[in-house]
Amino acid sequence: MKLIIVFVQKEDSQKLLQALRQANLSATAMESEGGFLQHKNVTILMALPEEKVEPVKKIIKDICQSHTERVDTSFAAGDIESVGLPTQIDVQVGGATILELDIAEVTKI
Repeated sequence: MKLIIVFVQKEDSQKLLQALRQANLSATAMESEGGFLQHKNVTILMALPEEKVEPVKKIIKDICQSHTERVDTSFAAGDIESVGLPTQIDVQVGGATILELDIAEVTKI
C-alpha cells in the first residue's frame, strides 16, 4: 500500500476530486496554504494499492496543469527598486506536488 499526498491549487481541487470519485477512488481533502505566494491550496490524501498509483498520477497530471503568473515582489524587500530587482516577476504556479510513501499497515475501525 502507498500513501499519496497531493498538494494542488484550490482552483483545480474540485475537478480533481470529481475525477478521482469517477475512478472509484476515495480521497480526503483538506484546505491548506502555500508559503511563498500565500495561495489557497488543497492537500489530498489517498491510501492506494501500488497498482493504482500510476493511474492516479495520470489523472492528476491531466487535470493539474502549471501556468505562469505575474507576482508583485515589492513586499519582499520594501523599496525593491533601490536594490535593482524587478517589482514584478513571472513564476510557475499550479500543477501538483505528489508525495508517495510506503504504508506498513492500514486499519479500518
